[in-house]
Amino acid sequence: MTEIKTLIGVGKKQITMAEVPIEQAGPYAASDADFTWRLYEYLKQEIPDHQADYVNKEIEIPLLPIIIEMQRNGMIIDKAALADMSEQLGTEIELIKQAATSVVGGRELNLASNQQVANLLIDELGAPKTRKTKTGWSMDANALEKIQESRGLDDRIYQIADAVLKFRELTKLKSTYVDALPLLANPNTQRVHTSFNQVGSATGRLSSNDPNVQNIPVRTELGRKVRKAFVTDFENGWQFLAADYSQIELRILAHLSQDPGLLEAFGNGEDIHASTARAMYGVQDVSADQRRIAKILNFGVIYGLGPIGVARQTDLTRKQGQEFIDLYFGKYPGIRNHIEQAKQFARDTGFAQTVTGRRRYLPDINAGHPGHRAAAERVSVNMPIQGTAADVIKLAMINISNEMKTQKMQSKMSIQVHDELIFEIAPGELMEMQMMVTTMMPEAMDLTVPLLVEAKTGPTWGDMDSVD
Repeated sequence: MTEIKTLIGVGKKQITMAEVPIEQAGPYAASDADFTWRLYEYLKQEIPDHQADYVNKEIEIPLLPIIIEMQRNGMIIDKAALADMSEQLGTEIELIKQAATSVVGGRELNLASNQQVANLLIDELGAPKTRKTKTGWSMDANALEKIQESRGLDDRIYQIADAVLKFRELTKLKSTYVDALPLLANPNTQRVHTSFNQVGSATGRLSSNDPNVQNIPVRTELGRKVRKAFVTDFENGWQFLAADYSQIELRILAHLSQDPGLLEAFGNGEDIHASTARAMYGVQDVSADQRRIAKILNFGVIYGLGPIGVARQTDLTRKQGQEFIDLYFGKYPGIRNHIEQAKQFARDTGFAQTVTGRRRYLPDINAGHPGHRAAAERVSVNMPIQGTAADVIKLAMINISNEMKTQKMQSKMSIQVHDELIFEIAPGELMEMQMMVTTMMPEAMDLTVPLLVEAKTGPTWGDMDSVD
């Protein structure tokens, strides 16, 4: 069978199937249907064997037309804003290169070359040695950040390490989004139509590509600027509505572990990170730094974060990191029990599963190799949490889409970004859509703790204000 890329190409030069001659498109389409039918006949026998009927019939099949509709809807982009940003980034990148060159006495330095950077930092300037790779010393972000944390080094080392990290951030943002988005816009709709992969993750989460709208940075100012280039027809009354599940993975952990401390905190509507910090530090008024450490533990321990990981993300030593982990499990003993039970369930069955019964098979869960076994054990703990979160938002998408059709809404579901849904709201429909979304998303799955949703509205994806 001819591969699809042979017909339509790949990347920026990719064409649509409508542009492929019928003599080539016809046989491909027929083969596509034939192979799909053959796969269905084979795989339909597997569904009941793996107890996947509910996930298949109630989640994945109903979700498919919604994904198609989202892809068809697309999102408007502001090409002029992206062009201005591209020019600005180009200038900033050039200034970074010039500054790095001046640090090394004006000689040529390719910041994109890991080998050149490693030779300069380690061999020439005496930076601490990093992890060895096939091509030399590692110069990934972790390695450079460790170098930055080292004290008493030649000042030029810090300047070069900082320049490389900034250079990478800006060049990636420029090439992946700022310059690429206008080229991906459909000439007829002037919209970017991402492709969602329904099985893009082993946990059940959606993934997206061309462009990957789920990976646009949100915590940096530059990332937010890229999001501002996704716009609505605001002049004619359209606007965005974004609804995000609040701390959904921790809430699912509370449901799965039935830990009394977590259940009480969420049941009382407490700030979970402040509640954790109060218990760990034995104080009522916690500082911002104490809450930050508690937050790291809340999100990290269930994913196998150990004392080294805690130390890397805080100012603590490894010994202190272990002490804080012990304090954490002292506060939430149900979590420790749940972790061990999840591992044992996987050892006994060979898989981990979500609340809905979605499975992920773990062939290495009983492996002799300690590293492989440990990796599978980490997955056995985090997959049920991440996968259940994926199931929750998929069920919410199905319910909301059905209600939008029943109410004959003109608004559109635009994209899903992990725990967040983005809607393009038609004129006059904001209040009704806001009520629908913020009511139906928390009701998507019945858990022992409430699911909370935070909503925002605005003219662009990067310019939105919270709503009550």
